[in-house]
Amino acid sequence: IIRRHRPDAVICIGEPRDALFYSTLAPVLAFRCIPRICWCNSRPAGQSGNFVPRFQRYRRMGLLTAVICVSRVQRRMMLEGGLTRRHLPLIRDGLDAARFTGARPVDLGVAPGVKIIVQIANVVPDKDHATLLAAGRLLMRRRDDFRIVLVGRGTDSPEMAARITEAGLSETVICAGQRDDIPGVLAAADVFVLSTHGEVSSVATIEAFAAGVPAVVSDIPAFDEMLTDGQEGLRVAPDDPAALAGAIDTLLDDRSLAAKLVDNATTHFKQYELSTMVRRFDRLLRAISR
Repeated sequence: IIRRHRPDAVICIGEPRDALFYSTLAPVLAFRCIPRICWCNSRPAGQSGNFVPRFQRYRRMGLLTAVICVSRVQRRMMLEGGLTRRHLPLIRDGLDAARFTGARPVDLGVAPGVKIIVQIANVVPDKDHATLLAAGRLLMRRRDDFRIVLVGRGTDSPEMAARITEAGLSETVICAGQRDDIPGVLAAADVFVLSTHGEVSSVATIEAFAAGVPAVVSDIPAFDEMLTDGQEGLRVAPDDPAALAGAIDTLLDDRSLAAKLVDNATTHFKQYELSTMVRRFDRLLRAISR
């Protein structure tokens, strides 16, 4: 592909493993110098491991032109790992809001009048489904007019089903698995939740902003630049089921607060618009191609 199409740059997307290594071979295959960029959505020292030393080696060898960071907190982690700021451009994730604003609610198997709490998160070490399930148990003591819908890879696994049964939530939690109709899922939701141990950014939360769904997230550094507690969403202490249950309960009942959060989040979403991301990529690619 590289020899046939002769690209002006190669962008490796995702976790910096084999794909990044093979992208460094692009100049050899094309018989000319080609900028190589890693668009990194991973958290250093998180579930992907500490990949910053690998970036440093590739930089010293002249095999990596830049690492695109999706948030300031991620770039700070990279800087602390020894990379230099000029090789760490910041380009936030971008979404096409039109896909969400006009979406029709999908049928999630929930009876009319029952409130829907949605978490969109793959079952991976950084995500904290355990705290959400514990919060669900606490919430059941206060009310029975809700269902929790888990969306993401691994949420429909036998292991997750066993955890839900053990928690006594078989009639309360719906395991929706990995889906390609997220706009419709969020259109059906009353509250979005992201219970997590570590992020550098959260596309799912940005999607909730675009869909107009009030959000409750774990209070971790990644959300410092995404939302202010009580303004664009609610932030609760990580690993605190009682706090999470309380925040969800509040948003289910206080529709005035929920509407305020949605209005503010809609305004805040502008920095995550797809057109903004495209402009920043265009600026970067023009700069490195000179």
